[in-house]
Amino acid sequence: MNTKKPILFLLALSLLCGANLHSASAQNLEALSDYSIKLAISPSHLESGIAEHQVGYLFVLSKFGVPITSSYDVPVSLSSDDPSIVSVPNKIILKANQEFASFPVTTTEKSGTTTITANLNGKITFQKIEVGTDETHLPDDLILELNLPTNKMHVNSEMPFTVFLKTSDGINIRAPNDIDILLEYDGILASSDSKVLTIHKGDYYAWGILHAHDKVGNTFLRIIHEDSGLDVAKSIQISSTLPTGLKLSIFPKLIPAEIDRTLDIFVSVVDSDGNPTKTPNDIPLDFFSSEQYPIGENLDKFGKSEKPMIKKDQFGYLLQQKYSLQSLLKNNILIGVSSKGLGTATDTFRTVGESIETDQNQRTSNFQFSLKDYDTTVNVFGLDKIPSNATAFFTYQLSLIEDDEDDDGIRPDGTKIKIHPDCAEVSDDNLSGSSTEGVTHNTELDPEDMILYTIDCLEDGELYPIQSNANLYTDGFVQKINVISSDDKLATIEDGGKIVSSYSYGTAKISTGQKTGPVKISASINGMGTGSFTSEVINTLEQKEVRLFSPTGENGIIFDRDGFFDIFLIALDEKERPKIMKETEKYLVTPTNGLIEINKGSSFTFAQLRSDSFNVSESETEITLTVEPIGEHANLNLEGSKTFVTHPTSQMQVSLPLEKINANHHQNMGIVQLVDLQGNPVIPKFDVKSKIVSSKDTVVQIIDDAIIPTGFSYATFPIKTTGSVGNAIISASAKGVNGTSLLINTASSQTQLQVFTGGLDNEIPVDTPIEFRLFVDDDNADSISGASIKIVANEEDVLITPNVIRTSSDGSAILSLTALKGPNISFDIIATAEGYAEGKDSFTVNVDAPEQTFNAIDLELPEWIIYIVIGGILMVGVIVIMFLRKSKTDLEEEWEEEEEL
Repeated sequence: MNTKKPILFLLALSLLCGANLHSASAQNLEALSDYSIKLAISPSHLESGIAEHQVGYLFVLSKFGVPITSSYDVPVSLSSDDPSIVSVPNKIILKANQEFASFPVTTTEKSGTTTITANLNGKITFQKIEVGTDETHLPDDLILELNLPTNKMHVNSEMPFTVFLKTSDGINIRAPNDIDILLEYDGILASSDSKVLTIHKGDYYAWGILHAHDKVGNTFLRIIHEDSGLDVAKSIQISSTLPTGLKLSIFPKLIPAEIDRTLDIFVSVVDSDGNPTKTPNDIPLDFFSSEQYPIGENLDKFGKSEKPMIKKDQFGYLLQQKYSLQSLLKNNILIGVSSKGLGTATDTFRTVGESIETDQNQRTSNFQFSLKDYDTTVNVFGLDKIPSNATAFFTYQLSLIEDDEDDDGIRPDGTKIKIHPDCAEVSDDNLSGSSTEGVTHNTELDPEDMILYTIDCLEDGELYPIQSNANLYTDGFVQKINVISSDDKLATIEDGGKIVSSYSYGTAKISTGQKTGPVKISASINGMGTGSFTSEVINTLEQKEVRLFSPTGENGIIFDRDGFFDIFLIALDEKERPKIMKETEKYLVTPTNGLIEINKGSSFTFAQLRSDSFNVSESETEITLTVEPIGEHANLNLEGSKTFVTHPTSQMQVSLPLEKINANHHQNMGIVQLVDLQGNPVIPKFDVKSKIVSSKDTVVQIIDDAIIPTGFSYATFPIKTTGSVGNAIISASAKGVNGTSLLINTASSQTQLQVFTGGLDNEIPVDTPIEFRLFVDDDNADSISGASIKIVANEEDVLITPNVIRTSSDGSAILSLTALKGPNISFDIIATAEGYAEGKDSFTVNVDAPEQTFNAIDLELPEWIIYIVIGGILMVGVIVIMFLRKSKTDLEEEWEEEEEL
């Protein structure tokens, strides 16, 4: 027996390697009653238009839902419920041994949904198909949006606005049908071209133009979607650069209360935003004052004789008139101006009591109080804002700087410095019992209310006017005044002016240019100091920005799969109002490299641009668009950029005629279709190359990517099976669209064989042949005759004979098993049969194997005893066979009882 063990192991190993597989064959449908048919239209939603689409498929399915083939040609009847939408052939042929029959679907210009019916031998299947879209419903979580590029306008200007719908999660809705949006506005300040905007079927938005009229104020625009009950309103501020008011400025603010004093009184016109502007007509002016004598009477006489006015195309008027102020020591002296239709404007100044003159470092006073060694400076006054291309005036004044640390001080020679008593601090003790008791002292007043008798009445660091004792000029003299501009392109000094002897200030005349921005006017006087004032040259109608405006959201761009997107380009002035162009201007938008023009007389333009920068991504991505002016005299300051979140309008959709395909069929296919975010087909303007992959190449493989041709929304791609049963995920993507994926399952059309054993105890003796019976059934527990059985085992552990055997008519076969060693043995049983999927099972049997086994030779027993043992073994085998037959009979009876239940 020990000699036979290696031989038995080799025999078992040969059984392991001798397995073979049988493929399925075509079915005789007349003999096969348990089957069904499957009609598939893939894709089931097509674009409208007269065209023939090869998208119809018919399959024959086994009772397990797996495609099978027919052994002969089979005719199939087809019909359409509504041929005016979709028509199909009356009959098609499912050819012998073919996995499916395909047929064309012919669409028309009509949109709608219909049903295709297929009939094979009385078995009927249905499939709905949709052409175009007749959807009229909108999502429940609807949001209505009114999109404005700015909420400010200038009179007699225009700007675009857009309306669109989106879901609560921010997805813009493609209109399933024409959607009317009603408009409301007051009509006095601004109006639109129509009362209704229509978002046309297939579009994402609608746009209109809002026209501002010739009145200033605050208006509104309201949009209404009646079907959903939604409405949105936004306010728009309409202003004007035409004169709407006056502004009066008095410089300097402090002058001595003496005879023949002058002031720079400058009157300008301002627009509705308070910015200086030019007048298109002469504006007559009437001046007045809070002090009728001596100022008011002087102004009345001047007005009657000179008839002051702001002339056409100018923004202001300078009044320089002499006044005798020797008896007018006072604060907040008011001077005002009025003009019909523009209202009034006022400003104030103050007079000082002590008149101080200076000649370099020598200072004297006409009062009997001692002067201190004050620091000097030059103070400059002007308007905060000046229009471009205009004439303006700046006032500069010699000033002393108050130093409170020197008040009541002692000179180096020991003498005390005297201070005017109305400016000195007074204690309570000094006030009690005096003639001033109960009278408010000057120093108890707030600084702005205090009478300025001398410089010591000012707070520390404040400026006090000082008169020059000689004429000071801006050129040609030793004591020279120098007035300069920080940028001659912004403002040029036309006349630096002069300071007349016994006066503290002079007036400089400047002219502004076309350029706008901040400019500093500085004045320096030899030996006295330097001062400056910063003003801003503005042109409220000058273009300050060219704005990118997306019609589908302030920060979002919707693009189609070819990279096309809509954009507005709007010229804005300094106040972010639409700017009416005086000349046609060109702009380059990158990275789209689109050249856009805003025409003369308009403030905006609409363009459809294309960019290759939109990448494949299911998540939101960003793109930065840059706009820059183009041309010989282009203003490069207008260059700007804006970052938008990009939203694709389409996605790649994968569909299969059958989600469960035959693992042994090789002519399988899938379909990729370009659809919008609502699932409607999209016709690309260019061929769309897709990328299709399988998550498990061991189950299914994608050999070629599909290219969706121009004019169609879909394309097919082949799917190769490997014969393995399982599942995989098919994923498809393309540039500029959202990707998608779909689960695919492979299955066998064959019935799975089942293997059972009988007659094997939980434990068998070693080196003792044991016969046992195998049973091969199908999934329905029907016995399979003629099935091939193979044993896979380790020949060092067990000997099973025969190594290949077929089942008898009752689906059983008898084999002999000899365990060669313990403590257990394992083996696999593989069953195959034509027309069935392979069945396989593994078994483990315990073996009673003593540590040492003795044979008849070792025991030196007589030879006849060996024959008796063999006879006993044969008897045991007969009993085992009878037992196995009984086990099979009992098992069959149990199956029959289960079926009856």
